[in-house]
Amino acid sequence: MRTIFEENMKEFLEGTLDPLQKEEEWFHPHARILVLQQETEGAGGQMKNKSQFVQRDFLNVVAYGVFRFDTEENADDDLEDEVLYCYELQVSSTARRQGLGRELLELMSLFGKQHHMKKVMLTCFKANEDAIAFYKKIGFTNDPICPSQWADSESEEETEEEEEEEEIDYFILSKPLNT
Repeated sequence: MRTIFEENMKEFLEGTLDPLQKEEEWFHPHARILVLQQETEGAGGQMKNKSQFVQRDFLNVVAYGVFRFDTEENADDDLEDEVLYCYELQVSSTARRQGLGRELLELMSLFGKQHHMKKVMLTCFKANEDAIAFYKKIGFTNDPICPSQWADSESEEETEEEEEEEEIDYFILSKPLNT
């Protein structure tokens, strides 16, 4: 899992990547992990169709998702919604464009519905344009609590230095779950 994470996120987390902190998040007592693995045949190991992925251990991982059942404030500020929060969704570069990310999010959505969550939420770096396009394609939109939508409307009196300090480099996206 760490290898896929570092491969996918190194350009977005240059100088701030702390694998141990990430692993603490992944293996937190409230976290749940979905793992898709590559079935192998002999030494070469060819990818089989996604219905043949199995969950065993952390060998041959090609995609994974980490989520928690949580609460998040909603647009009313004084209320919270029960949500499934996707902390991590990673697909190895060798396994992209095969529907694995979509499959993981569909499983998360199913779990969310089964546990009566209102929506699936996640955070995505603005610079990760491929991921943003993927999430939007499958129905995610900016969540009402996403601070990026307010950043542009802030006072123009801020100095350039203050703007750099407060620059928001991520979106909070969500997708409603009709339970």
